[in-house]
Amino acid sequence: MNAVDLQEVFFGYHQKPLLCDFRLSITAGEWLGIVGPNGAGKSTLLKLIANILQPWSGNIMIFDRNLKELSRREIARLIAYVPQESHFAFEWKVEDIVMMGRHPYLRPFVRPAPLDWKAVNEAMELTGVISYRYKGMNELSAGERQRVIIARALAQETDILLLDEATSHLDLYHRTEILRLLHKLSSRKKTVVSVVHDLNEAFSYCSRVAFMKAGSLVSCVNPEGMVDSGLIIRTFGITPVIAHHPVTGRPQFFLPGADRTTGQ
Repeated sequence: MNAVDLQEVFFGYHQKPLLCDFRLSITAGEWLGIVGPNGAGKSTLLKLIANILQPWSGNIMIFDRNLKELSRREIARLIAYVPQESHFAFEWKVEDIVMMGRHPYLRPFVRPAPLDWKAVNEAMELTGVISYRYKGMNELSAGERQRVIIARALAQETDILLLDEATSHLDLYHRTEILRLLHKLSSRKKTVVSVVHDLNEAFSYCSRVAFMKAGSLVSCVNPEGMVDSGLIIRTFGITPVIAHHPVTGRPQFFLPGADRTTGQ
């Protein structure tokens, strides 16, 4: 079953088209990594799936239900979204931010139930932020704040998790821990869709990788198979050196580098 189906989707900004007749199916339980140059439409695609933006035309189906026919609460119970950056006007405590992920289940003026606190505590444990629970968000580093936002999304307990370069502010240790966590969630049939800045990261962890350029889907590939260097050239305009990971056997990509003898 498909978790997400984008059917003939058109969208753009200021009357200028970006995505034109865009089609993509995302299987339930897979981890789809989306890669491409700046301006390719990757973040826009996630915002369309999250219903932050609405397509000019076409349909976005979520588990065979049309996204535009779902209520905000229904969408929030199905889809969690982690943006590139989050800003807060007030000095919220970490546990308050994570509890915001429970908003699809909470009733107005009613205290969170034990089930809500259980989800919040588990999310903070999984992302390694439980020791910060009483700290204000402005006391944290950019990487720590990003892990709190991921915890908020996990506390939402949705079937679909969208992440827009969510590991970009993390140090190497916490980036690896979050990637392993996302892999575990995907293996438990949660659908993960992430915009990924690092090709090697995408090919190391994702079950499928979508290449985008100028609002179009160039190709979707299985990272366990062979990858044609022509795909990298068409998408990014560079010729990579392709090797294979010594443990997983998956492709890994390297820049050609400068010739140290000539300085070119």
